[in-house]
Amino acid sequence: MRILDRYILSEFVRNFVIALAVLTAVFFIADYLRGVWDADVTPLVLFKYGAFQIPMIICQMVPPSAMLATAVTLSTLNRKNELTAIHASGIGLGHVSLLIFGAIFISCCLTLVTYDRVVPPMARKRTSFYWKQIMKRQDFTVDIKTSKIWYRSKNYIYNLRVYDNATSTIHGIGIYFFDNRFHLVQHIEAETAHYDGGKNEWNLRDGMLTVFPEGQSFPLSKHFGEKRLTLPETPKDFLEIEHQVDTLRLKELRTFIKRNKEAGLNTKNYEVDFHSRIAVSFIPLIMGLLAIPFSVRPKRQGGLGKDLAICIGWIGSYWLLFSLSLSLGKSGAFTPWAAVWGPCALFFAAAIVLVLKGRTA
Repeated sequence: MRILDRYILSEFVRNFVIALAVLTAVFFIADYLRGVWDADVTPLVLFKYGAFQIPMIICQMVPPSAMLATAVTLSTLNRKNELTAIHASGIGLGHVSLLIFGAIFISCCLTLVTYDRVVPPMARKRTSFYWKQIMKRQDFTVDIKTSKIWYRSKNYIYNLRVYDNATSTIHGIGIYFFDNRFHLVQHIEAETAHYDGGKNEWNLRDGMLTVFPEGQSFPLSKHFGEKRLTLPETPKDFLEIEHQVDTLRLKELRTFIKRNKEAGLNTKNYEVDFHSRIAVSFIPLIMGLLAIPFSVRPKRQGGLGKDLAICIGWIGSYWLLFSLSLSLGKSGAFTPWAAVWGPCALFFAAAIVLVLKGRTA
């Protein structure tokens, strides 16, 4: 690698790390202060809770950091007339941009790996910390990593195949009842369980009731067509299952989506989340491309401050459109694929147009 290439890369990496550190710190502090204001916990507990979200914040800050670093690097080279010197030596802007995009691509790959390998386990730890340290629910456990959903609360353990929040219906449920010594005393399995809000009870259909009498060697089982059951958990408690999707890796999330689709459930929320994880990882390439045209303008057309202002404008516009599109995708107005990749394609096209316009200017 030539000395010039190392110099350009070192400038970009330095600017990228600074931008990423500053943006991550700003968003973490803002989230922390909002939590201190709203939550009834000590600042130390809240800090520990927020720390589990740092990998996610870093991933979300990579796209704006890539754009800011590209703009600052090229704008600085331009203001110091170093771009002119580089052109005079026979090296074009394309070569400089290729070096920067190589570094951005590496950051994209690292972001995707972080989203898939680091963020899910940290999300699990964050959820566990929230329920056990903040909500003081030491008995609370939810796991949707396996082929079924496991939910523990007090002396009950629920085994759910699929939970449909829209209809408050569980497809494939097993309930284990324990005594205070945590000995299994009863087990119920049913094909479906629908919550009746008027009577505050669950209506189980087509199932099996198994009782484990104390002092007897063999359990007693009986089939039932319909059974009404009052449980401490309501659909509101099972909403935590929706939040647990963040704890799944991409492969696990795809399996979860497939399982819910086979049950005939609406999976648009999960599909949007699946595609958005991949899209956000590679958005930095689009952000970097958008930064090129205005960063290499003649110096008389504005300085670094103007370049940064344009960056912030593009970043804000992109995230506004992206967030709106995701919401429309989850509501069913757009397909999940179009909701996620549509804004990416639109801004990529805008970046190409601006780059080509800059070349002909």
